Amino acid sequence: MELDILIHDATVITMDEGRRVLYHASIGIDQGQICLICSANEAKDVTAKKILDGSGRLVMPGIIDSHAHAGHGLTKTLGTGGVGMSGSWDDFMETIYFRGTTTDFWKAEAQLSGLERLKFGVTTGMSMLGSYPRYDDLSYAQAHVEGMVDIGVRDILGIGPPNPPFPKRFVDWHGEVRGPEKVLSHADSFSKTREAVMRFNDSNSGLTRCYPTPSGVGHREGLSRDELIQQNVAMKAIADEFSVPIHGHAYQGDVLYAFNNFDILGPNLSLAHVTGISDEEIDILADTGTHVLSGPMTNAYIKNRCPVVELLDSGVNVAFCTDASAPNRTYDLLEKLRIGLWLHRSHFKDANVLTAGKALEMITIDAAKALGLDTELGSLEVGKKADVVVLNTEKPHLYPLWQEPLRLVYQASGHDVDAVIVNGRLLMENRSVTTVDEKTILAAAQREAEKMLERTGFRESSGMPKRFWKSIRY
Repeated sequence: MELDILIHDATVITMDEGRRVLYHASIGIDQGQICLICSANEAKDVTAKKILDGSGRLVMPGIIDSHAHAGHGLTKTLGTGGVGMSGSWDDFMETIYFRGTTTDFWKAEAQLSGLERLKFGVTTGMSMLGSYPRYDDLSYAQAHVEGMVDIGVRDILGIGPPNPPFPKRFVDWHGEVRGPEKVLSHADSFSKTREAVMRFNDSNSGLTRCYPTPSGVGHREGLSRDELIQQNVAMKAIADEFSVPIHGHAYQGDVLYAFNNFDILGPNLSLAHVTGISDEEIDILADTGTHVLSGPMTNAYIKNRCPVVELLDSGVNVAFCTDASAPNRTYDLLEKLRIGLWLHRSHFKDANVLTAGKALEMITIDAAKALGLDTELGSLEVGKKADVVVLNTEKPHLYPLWQEPLRLVYQASGHDVDAVIVNGRLLMENRSVTTVDEKTILAAAQREAEKMLERTGFRESSGMPKRFWKSIRY
């Protein structure tokens, strides 16, 4: 039998239960699945439509970004140092995403972010539609989905109730003509969330999933306890109806509030940030089996620490995430896990805290578990989906070649990714993307970002902050 793809004679970090690292190994892929993992010698007579030479290559499972926001690809660094921005960054983003975007914006942003993910080896990513989910019209979600499908990576669309205050105001643009404001209530977001999950989950040959994604799971000023109970009951009902997980944000006090007031914590829930929480909240997360997603470079982490080590010590499943590329990040999760290591080691003043192996698990198999995908993704095993990343190790910063998992964590970056396979399809080879023309994607992204600035009147926010040079603080 002729396979679709054979990666031949490579070093393979499997992330399987035994965390095996295989040398001079081959991986066979057929019909979207891994069908063979063996020694290169055993695979010498295997034929395939496409054979990738594994010499000088390190193979690992596709990287999983467990929490991020759609839209951020076209709002990078806007408002840095407060330039052109009044009020909070969240309010600034809500104005852009709810009242300054078109379907062309959302598609161009998805193509750009999907392309960035692909080139960094991120094969699966969560995409909450905006800083807080835009829920008024699913044509924007549809445009996002189409953009990600164009690239070919796996995408988890997040739709759910945004943070208060309510009602929310939305604007549709017809070309560059502004339509009337639409006013939607908190309760309106429940039906739109259900409609989105029903429409998008497990679509596009399984590449697209959709989870109910409330912005906040705990207490939120502007919503009564009864309204918050209604929200969580609605999200849980949608999750149960369509057999999907729930995904949201939580901060100091939210876990305790949710535990005392809602029936939502548990293995079917993943919470991003989880900063400033108490020891009691750590115990609650451990007892309920709720997953935690920590972004080492997020603004949330600057304000309060996520106690990753303490959570892990208590048995909580924790993954590292990017939180997307705005205001000041990238989708390079190999970079983020390294920053995460330094943050927690610095906190404890102990270089032995949080091993490199655990950090690697937190962007592969543990991230898959947090999103309910660990039976399909997160490790290289026969029968699992063929999401595979190949890194080129023939570079000065990756030599000498020994302790390959350590080299991957401490010295490698997303820029070392050489080839990417998603669902058995070769999307990038020799860092050349096979699905789209990169220059076309970049041109569309620039065009739509510029149009957004004109629609919102936020052109000034794309300028340099006044206190950039020769200053200590903005």
